[in-house]
Amino acid sequence: MRSFLVFESDSVQYAVPTESVKNVFWMPELSAIEAAPPWFIGLMNWHGEIVHVLDLGLRFKHVSREYQGSTNIILVNTPQMRCGIVADYVKGLINVSDESVVERDLVIPPDFRSDYSKLISGEVKYGDEIILLLNLPALLTVEVGLELPSNPEADIPKVPSQSAKRNEEVFRVRMHQLAMPIEDGQEVSKQAFALITIGGIKYAIEAQYILEFSHLKQCTPLPCCPPYILGAINLRGEILSVIDMTSLLRIQNMTDKRDVVILEFETKKMALAVERVENFRYFDRSLITELQDVEEHHAQCKALLRLDHGVAGILDIEAVLIGNLLEVDERI
Repeated sequence: MRSFLVFESDSVQYAVPTESVKNVFWMPELSAIEAAPPWFIGLMNWHGEIVHVLDLGLRFKHVSREYQGSTNIILVNTPQMRCGIVADYVKGLINVSDESVVERDLVIPPDFRSDYSKLISGEVKYGDEIILLLNLPALLTVEVGLELPSNPEADIPKVPSQSAKRNEEVFRVRMHQLAMPIEDGQEVSKQAFALITIGGIKYAIEAQYILEFSHLKQCTPLPCCPPYILGAINLRGEILSVIDMTSLLRIQNMTDKRDVVILEFETKKMALAVERVENFRYFDRSLITELQDVEEHHAQCKALLRLDHGVAGILDIEAVLIGNLLEVDERI
């Protein structure tokens, strides 16, 4: 059996050997890089180590795109150096038999091969899917795609200046966290939270459930729904239910909701309407206190997070997503 990490970049699925993967984390703010091929989009500080970050879409001469708050970086070891690969979505680990991995030489006839073919070492058959197997040693050595675009200002992505202002703040916080040194051989014991305001009260959402932040624009009301379902929004072609936690949290202050937090757990996804997204920060785990009794305004919370001034309830996102809150009752 062989093990691979599968991810998606610019709508193409790739696989890399699990033993080559050092870490996976969300994209931070990157430092500009000069005198490098156009598919190197910047540099990052990973706990004191300078890491080059490359975009496979640009490596294969696709059109440049903006990076979202949910964009990942996969840290891989190559024979030349350690580098980061942009991933729009990390699907996870797969285990396949040796027979499921087909070498590229057996797939493409010699007359149809190009220099770009050297970047792919083969294909992985996984169920009904065919996944491209990256040739990590060739990523940094094959001299294709070195020519600059005709209009560098338009074709080379600026990270994160093309992203939304909210994502810029998220990228910057991640950059500072990833630059922190590893103490005593262990990762610093901190956890990331988004701080939000609902009805004038601060709450926290664990970062692992957050896909991205957005502004609440057009929300279409839905029939047969309880009052805490505001309606639905269209997020780049995907229809999401919008939840208003005001009544569930027993909050009387009915303030306007201007932002949404896109949340996901297992197969469930939704948009949480909030008054505003305040910040995205890392907190020491010692600042988290489990709730013994459900307090007022903390009905949907599982713990408290101590802040510089006061506390924030940590929303129980799993309970909200896997419960029956998103179910429509036609009798309503």
